[in-house]
Amino acid sequence: MEKETETKNNKCVYCGYYAGYYTKGPSRFERTKQGYCSLHYDVVDNGYCCEQWKSNRRRFSFRKKVAARALHEILMNISAIRQILQEDREEEKHF
Repeated sequence: MEKETETKNNKCVYCGYYAGYYTKGPSRFERTKQGYCSLHYDVVDNGYCCEQWKSNRRRFSFRKKVAARALHEILMNISAIRQILQEDREEEKHF
């Protein structure tokens, strides 16, 4: 049973060597069921499993850093808007 769950998670779609293909749809890009394996230099199905499977932790950590940076920028923009609104309220109190 444990071996079965290991191979289930070791699909190409979760591999560090796999890069998925996308097609342009009417409003967004759609993921296809195939991608490129940089280890085998071949197009593979995303459900394929092989012995050289490698974790894609680098890709995950990169995405996490990008998301954290975007959230930080949004927080800074909200803080600037809050400060502007607070200054406007203070000016209205003085008049």
